[in-house]
Amino acid sequence: MENKPHTLSFFNKPKKAKLLGLAIVFLWILLWNVIYQILHANELLEFGGLEIVNWSFFLSVTVFFMQEELTYRDRFLTTLIGGAVGLLVGAGVAKGTALLMGAGLSHVVAVSVLLAVAIALLILLQPVLPYLFNNVGFCYFIVSLIQSKEAVAKLPSNLLSLALGCLILVLGCSVLLTAYKKHAAKKRGA
Repeated sequence: MENKPHTLSFFNKPKKAKLLGLAIVFLWILLWNVIYQILHANELLEFGGLEIVNWSFFLSVTVFFMQEELTYRDRFLTTLIGGAVGLLVGAGVAKGTALLMGAGLSHVVAVSVLLAVAIALLILLQPVLPYLFNNVGFCYFIVSLIQSKEAVAKLPSNLLSLALGCLILVLGCSVLLTAYKKHAAKKRGA
């Protein structure tokens, strides 16, 4: 079976079933965004010193749906494991930079060396260990470094947020879409 590349066109007329599936995903994410905002407003997102981090929680569903070529199971595992690796590598770069600077290296040299090693790991090990080193990990790595001062301190919270995002958002979307597709197939068969 040959994989056909996706083509990008200015305007598409999607099938009704595709739009209904996207509406289900939209409503699920909207529901959890409202829940998140209510919990955040009432300061109920902290558990024993850990907090649910907005970007780490919601980014999980974005990267999940960007992996169109994989099954839902593989997308889930890639998102969860790859995201965790990306967060760990980002925290490692942030912590390593501080250590190298303490040893006398300039900030530019310390960051450059560690970024080269981290990016090499994420890119070159992808074909060998795709669940560990993948584009999801790269995405979580980059975003965690945007907030590099918090990459180490908030690592446990970011890992918890990623896990909850995968369990609530990703698994929820997977279950809802699988049920919808089964219902649609049953309806077509009847």
